[in-house]
Amino acid sequence: MNVSRPRFHAFFTRRHVASPAVNDPLAHSIRVAATVAMATLVSGCDGPPPEARYPALYQQALESTAAEPVPRDAARRFVAFFTALDRPGVTERVNALYAAPLYFSDTLFVTHDRVQLAQHFERLSARGARIAVDLDDATVSGRDLYLRWRMRVSLPDGSTEAQTIGMTQLRFDALGRICFHQDFWDPSEGLYRRIPLLGGAIRYVDDRLAAGP
Repeated sequence: MNVSRPRFHAFFTRRHVASPAVNDPLAHSIRVAATVAMATLVSGCDGPPPEARYPALYQQALESTAAEPVPRDAARRFVAFFTALDRPGVTERVNALYAAPLYFSDTLFVTHDRVQLAQHFERLSARGARIAVDLDDATVSGRDLYLRWRMRVSLPDGSTEAQTIGMTQLRFDALGRICFHQDFWDPSEGLYRRIPLLGGAIRYVDDRLAAGP
């Protein structure tokens, strides 16, 4: 699929999945604390993210979610949705773009319920964490669409701006609606590092890992 490189603004939340290389208990604790703090700051999630369940839920959804061929205008509609996420009518646009039921994971928030998904986007929009994303590439593999993007995050108080990269995997139902949405990215690179206190903690973890045992 050949697509242009549109620019759009959106509201996302993400969660860090700790690397197996992080064997230092203190380092791991700092990573987990950073994850929970960022989730609360941006999305207002209650409690810690589903760390242990996340890989299993993704694999289960891969195996159980049937997919139709990728619609020709899928990337355009996806971009158009996030472009307007800060405008009224979010729930209506969620219902038009996403199937019910579905699998959705932005790695902080995981759901199979479209009503919960709409509430999630409404909440993110209200909190005011603004994100600008450049869509660099769209690739179709079988019946999966992969979108590669660069993201710039501005926190609600305007004091922090950071950049990171990631990818989204999508599947679609017979009506062309998204029935599977999985984001892949590492918020510790470029995002957590710019958060006061958390950024210093992440750099401390990396210094310990670089120093070795």
